[in-house]
Amino acid sequence: MFTRTKISGLSSAEMELNRIAVFGADGRLGQVITRALLECREKTFDVLAIKPPQTLEPDVPESEHYECRTVNLLNITQDKLKDQLKGIDAVVCALNGKALEVQPLIQDAAADVGVKRFYPSEYGCHAVYRKPGDEWGYVHPIWDTKNKLLESAVHHDAIQDGDMSYTVIGCGDFYDKENEPMWCPWTQEFPERNVYTLHVVGSPQTKAQYTHTDDFARFLVATLCEPEKSENATLNFVSDEVSHGQIAQMLEKFTGRETKIEMHSESDVHNIVKDPSRAPEKLRENSALPVDFCFIVKAAQSQSRFRRPKGEIHNHLFPNVKPTTLEQYLRRLHLGTDDVEERPSGPTRRETA
Repeated sequence: MFTRTKISGLSSAEMELNRIAVFGADGRLGQVITRALLECREKTFDVLAIKPPQTLEPDVPESEHYECRTVNLLNITQDKLKDQLKGIDAVVCALNGKALEVQPLIQDAAADVGVKRFYPSEYGCHAVYRKPGDEWGYVHPIWDTKNKLLESAVHHDAIQDGDMSYTVIGCGDFYDKENEPMWCPWTQEFPERNVYTLHVVGSPQTKAQYTHTDDFARFLVATLCEPEKSENATLNFVSDEVSHGQIAQMLEKFTGRETKIEMHSESDVHNIVKDPSRAPEKLRENSALPVDFCFIVKAAQSQSRFRRPKGEIHNHLFPNVKPTTLEQYLRRLHLGTDDVEERPSGPTRRETA
């Protein structure tokens, strides 16, 4: 029978996490994490990318330290997963949807073969929804599923016994989702009617926290380079704290196009949560995320609740990970440069509807 080694009191050499398995490596975030591992300059990782059947292999650099395997997580036993994880030091879960429900089975298999570190899927910031006149708070099913699985992960028997450690990483709203024209309209080269439309609940001047996916991935890799700093820790990384009003000004500056802030009231949010079909059709169709979830987040942003306090942000632990501000991102995306010179254009106009 396999005997596990306790994590507590391990030397630096014993704590090293060199062989990393990434589950969901074909997904957008999984690919970014896998790429960051392979491009790390501080150390060389051996990376095992796990993807489901009938999906393309991750778009990552070629490397002798990289292997991709196809695994059907929706139809696999714990013993079969153990075979995949033999020799692995750390498991990173970047799963979503139905596959995310397999995370406990992955952790069980990882514990059985002596995996030292487990990264459960978190990678976000949760907000409580409060209905008008209701004394209870509510958590959207997307967040509730993650919360339940996270609770299970950090209280796993292997972690309680000291045989495995965990690292949980949260962040701000990912602002560079190019496949989300409603969520991140600033990522589109050709917006509808040549006008960028930002959907805002409440004040456009309220700031929220945002994170670039590349920054996030580099932060995660940094925690693997210095595992003693991230042992049994919940850490958060933020790239920028900015308002929709500021984003609108930057968009006009760097694109020369009109930017429109479309206002929604908190009553609109409550009505959409009650019946998502009440949301405008274009908003229901232009996101992979449920429209009620989107508006709960927008409301939290406008209420200054989508901001972690300074004491819960851990950028300082890994100072080599430099945050990419939204201004830097937009300048590079639309001007192709880091220079401060803006795109020449005629007068622009920002309307508030």
